[in-house]
Amino acid sequence: MITWPFDVTVYAGLVLLFFGHAWLAREAPDATRRHTVYFLAGLATLWLALETPIDTISDHYLDSVHMFQHVLLAFVAPPLMLLGLSPSMAARVARIPGWRAATEPIPAQVLAATVMIAWHLPTLYQATLYDEQLHVIEHLTFIASGVLLYWPILEATSAQARWRMSPGAKLVYMLLATLPQDGVALTLLFSRVPFYDFYAHVPRLIDGYTALIDQTIAGAVLMVVGKVTLAVAALAVFFRWFGGEHRADRGIESRLGVR
Repeated sequence: MITWPFDVTVYAGLVLLFFGHAWLAREAPDATRRHTVYFLAGLATLWLALETPIDTISDHYLDSVHMFQHVLLAFVAPPLMLLGLSPSMAARVARIPGWRAATEPIPAQVLAATVMIAWHLPTLYQATLYDEQLHVIEHLTFIASGVLLYWPILEATSAQARWRMSPGAKLVYMLLATLPQDGVALTLLFSRVPFYDFYAHVPRLIDGYTALIDQTIAGAVLMVVGKVTLAVAALAVFFRWFGGEHRADRGIESRLGVR
């Protein structure tokens, strides 16, 4: 039965994040309404993934919807929440013990890849469908891994890293970030048997929508939709880089008197 879930802990977490952001913003002279809008959009994405029929369908019926939920948690909500941080807010978050070390480009990339691959191994993936507490841990680690992954990319947060990547390095970083999800996605796309036995025995919501079709769509969702936010971030980095180079060239021409 498809229902709207109601989990008090999810709402408590969303409220805690909202007031935590408000507290940071109150102490930040550079915080603007735009930062609040972005952060609220991130919270709304978390709510969409966890407190709508997306959660019910993913837990009991469709692997493809489950994969879409993971994409929302790991690739959509985290960058929106990070865009909700002004430079001074990001600097305060970066003072959390161990935060700078975890958000350096190489550790962030490795940790995010480990989370992506480990939770999609059949043993762990299916264990979360039978153990709600483990499922909560999985969701929390997806959100955390997304925050780690995007921290070195976005302008306000990347400024806090000891290794500040050049625009070109950020583009390479984002290309590498697609490899773990592609590995999982390709496995699902080309497997001719159900990779997750759980979804081979659930009720079929649509006649003819077999477990293999569902699995193939799950792989496509991860491969295509999972890349959208990384593609948007890559385009933003590229055009900011291109615009900066163009302004620098015009400045040189101006100083040389070239028209």
